[in-house]
Amino acid sequence: MRTLLRLLALMLSLALITLSGGARAADEPPVLVKFLPGVTLEQANAALIAAIVNNNYTFVRQQSLDARLVPEALEGRQVRIVYFCNFAKMSSALNIDVRAAQVLPCRFTLTEAEGGGVNLMAINPAWVAQGWNNPLLQPDCLALKRDYLAIMDEVAL
Repeated sequence: MRTLLRLLALMLSLALITLSGGARAADEPPVLVKFLPGVTLEQANAALIAAIVNNNYTFVRQQSLDARLVPEALEGRQVRIVYFCNFAKMSSALNIDVRAAQVLPCRFTLTEAEGGGVNLMAINPAWVAQGWNNPLLQPDCLALKRDYLAIMDEVAL
């Protein structure tokens, strides 16, 4: 539980630090979360990579939360970050506004839940983009959010 709380605090802090000021719409949550009951981290990870590919994205890499900060043998095994990308969508978003690099490449965080199961989380790109005040980028970020939710739903099947 302590690890999950630290991870959520870290994700929210990073999102807040990278944003410019401005009000956020109440209907856009900062973090998208899906609980996957009865699965292990390995099972959820495999299902996530398959869902990423099935939704026209490319799996880029994965790492533990503390990768390269501690010796590999001591890395935490309860948290995994999975990076993925659709390079055409990334190019389009970056051509509109370079600040899109703050949410690209896309990433999900998997954490083992206390008592079993796995939490699947991502920072909501539509929420992040609201602070940029760029109406040209908002549709791309809303589409990316829909893709995140579709991937999360597929993993939960």
